Amino acid sequence: MAEAVEAAALVARGMEWPRRDWALLDVRDVGEYERGHVPGATSLPRRMLEFRAGEVMPDRGWPVVVYDSGRPGDLRAMLAAERLGEMGYGRVEVLARGQLGWTAEGRALAKGVNVPCKRFGEEVLEGGEVTLVAPEALMREGVEVLCDVRTAGEFADHHLGGALSLPGFELAGHLPGLARRHGRIVLNCAGRTRSIIAAATARALGYDCAALENGTMGWRLAGGEVERGAGGDVPDAVEADVAGVTARARELAVSMGVVAVPANELAGCRAEAGVARPYVLDVRTREAFEAGHVPGAIHLPGGQAIQRTDDFLAVPGAPVAVVDDGDARAWLAAWWLKRMGFAGVAVLEGGMPAWRAAGLDVEAGRGRVRPAVIDRLVADVPVVSCDALRKRGAAPVVIDVGSSRAYAKGHLPEAIWISRGWLEHEIRRHASPGDEIVVTAGDPVQAKLGAEVLLRAGYRRAVALDAGLDEWQAMGGAVETGPVPAHAMDVVEPPYAKGEAAMREYLEWEIRLTAGDVNEREGSLT
Repeated sequence: MAEAVEAAALVARGMEWPRRDWALLDVRDVGEYERGHVPGATSLPRRMLEFRAGEVMPDRGWPVVVYDSGRPGDLRAMLAAERLGEMGYGRVEVLARGQLGWTAEGRALAKGVNVPCKRFGEEVLEGGEVTLVAPEALMREGVEVLCDVRTAGEFADHHLGGALSLPGFELAGHLPGLARRHGRIVLNCAGRTRSIIAAATARALGYDCAALENGTMGWRLAGGEVERGAGGDVPDAVEADVAGVTARARELAVSMGVVAVPANELAGCRAEAGVARPYVLDVRTREAFEAGHVPGAIHLPGGQAIQRTDDFLAVPGAPVAVVDDGDARAWLAAWWLKRMGFAGVAVLEGGMPAWRAAGLDVEAGRGRVRPAVIDRLVADVPVVSCDALRKRGAAPVVIDVGSSRAYAKGHLPEAIWISRGWLEHEIRRHASPGDEIVVTAGDPVQAKLGAEVLLRAGYRRAVALDAGLDEWQAMGGAVETGPVPAHAMDVVEPPYAKGEAAMREYLEWEIRLTAGDVNEREGSLT
């Protein structure tokens, strides 16, 4: 059993983000995390622990502290610690009394998500590196070119009319050409952080771009309309422009202490266990990443690497290597990471072309390969087929452990939704140890993991449906839909999906992030 550690002892170890050399994991559901968490913690809900632990903590020797709410009956941290031990993490502790233990002596909580990253963005703005343009002014005066620096998926969901999709540091190589053709360039994101970082990047590269104040949310709050769809094609950047921008980006990064690491050296560091094992962040487009990347790399294109760093680097004091195709993007991301305070930051010299040329292994796909440990954990879990379940005479208790959003879109008739993190606790409301229980989920592996923990907890007749909802429907199984369960806290919707009040509240929170510790007492919704 993992040892308990008091909050005061953690503070004494040093909790400064991003220099902390141990992982701090909040294993509650993300909605609970958003409402208040230990500052600097990475959200890794217990329901995703087996899938993401290796991504956020690639070295199993790194120290880990996990915590839950600390309320009576909340055993998630203890159970998560046990699971991490089974997965090979040998230095796991549990925060005594969880979040309640943290606040017991007056320690503050952070509220919202990606708090240290978004605070950093506001600090950049306050430092005078960025010019803002109000949505109302843009409506009156117009603009020659508007560049949206969000991901392609976000752009397709909604964007300003006429905007070009140039996610994050993809913008850099296009800046010279845009500047030659247009007199005024405005950048935008959904809210504030990514457009601030993009505009400050442009200025550092020698191009004066303004950031749309409060992004698409500010535009909508000012009465502006948005469009949907992929938008028009963006011409390829001129090769000479890319070369010039890359040279300047490298100069900026090197001036901050970023180093270039050869492919063979990076491969060697990744193969050696210990504190020197680096994270690898791939900042290229999704298409390029899926075509081939460094095995185990985390895909964080462009501004995502700066806005969401705390989601992925659970041990922020560990080294970081950034990868692109040998152009400006990795140098720019590395420059910003150094400015954020990360100590050991390197760039793969020559990018993926150099990695391939060295004959090193390349991994294709989205990067989230199912960890082998999961197959071992569920190897002996009994399953039931769709056909066998439909033919059952007596109806079993059906438990859905997928996401609440997926459950609302469709689930087996009379299925009860329980977040897998709470499964052992909540099952007592719905079933007895002798009942037949069928566990389902959109991902059959999640269902097997749910059945596995129920079997451990003494529910000896628990089985997993060996198919997802699509296969169940294809075989003639009935499906129900309904609202997201009222008690669900496993999904956090973006503020722009929740109406004007949520957008205003979010933007006000983000602006307040640099106002002392007000953000740790007054929260946001995302």
